[in-house]
Amino acid sequence: MAASLEPKALELLRMLDRDQPGSFSEFVRMFVHEAPELVRRMENALLAGDIDTLGKSAHYLRSAALAMGATQLVSVCHGIEQLQAEQLQDADIGRRFDELRRATRDSLLLLLQEVPQI
Repeated sequence: MAASLEPKALELLRMLDRDQPGSFSEFVRMFVHEAPELVRRMENALLAGDIDTLGKSAHYLRSAALAMGATQLVSVCHGIEQLQAEQLQDADIGRRFDELRRATRDSLLLLLQEVPQI
């Protein structure tokens, strides 16, 4: 699945920016700062077997990605958010986290193209 940003979400952010100039770039700036930290938190939670922190961090990142229109990242986070404790040892978990890192990177790059002054 190729990374893309949901046009309707971007339009909502642009509408907000018209009412509150600079808000779009500020939201993107916050997302660019927070998304990698949330991925690190999720990786640490996985290593510690902390399903609660993993789920909460995935939920938070999914919500932020949804607001930014990062549909691929939303999907990947949702899958991780739904994991059960016994699935943390599955061979599939490495692939899921590879997808998470790739979707995060792609989403950040696409958002930075939308707001190049960041």
